[in-house]
Amino acid sequence: PGVLGNEASAATDSFEDGLLEHPHYTRPPQFRGMEVPVELVEGDHVAVARWRRKMSLLRTMQRRPDLLAAAELTATNRELLAEIADESVDE
Repeated sequence: PGVLGNEASAATDSFEDGLLEHPHYTRPPQFRGMEVPVELVEGDHVAVARWRRKMSLLRTMQRRPDLLAAAELTATNRELLAEIADESVDE
């Protein structure tokens, strides 16, 4: 108790929900030819949360599929995984 400045931080911490964390970006929005995803720049908090969850699922699927298999997925998570699968077929 009292270690974290914001107790809610633990709920969104990496690996709290059994998945790997989404990528993190900082400023400037473009660096050495790499760009921050548009979802993060536009400022729509719902879109940012959705993007973060989707990237968390993708990163876990790519790096630790065993964690994904053991995770209790919500309907939204399953929907995002279906989007990821559709996008990989399109590529």
